Amino acid sequence: MKNALIGGLVLSALLATAPAFAQSTSAGKSRAEVKAELASARRAGDLEAVNSLSYPQLRPYQERHAQLRADNRDASATR
Repeated sequence: MKNALIGGLVLSALLATAPAFAQSTSAGKSRAEVKAELASARRAGDLEAVNSLSYPQLRPYQERHAQLRADNRDASATR
């Protein structure tokens, strides 16, 4: 009786963890593909991960970032 209970617990634990390992590598995109798409979206400005509506405490950072971007544009325009 005790062996059957232990066996049942082990079997149920294995079955419960099976979906965690069931992810197929052939379906979907690879990690490198996702990272490349994310980087290109950020470069294109299509993806603003941080904005003043979702994170208002980051507003000083955003203003400084915008200022640096403007300074870089001005510097490259004068060359």
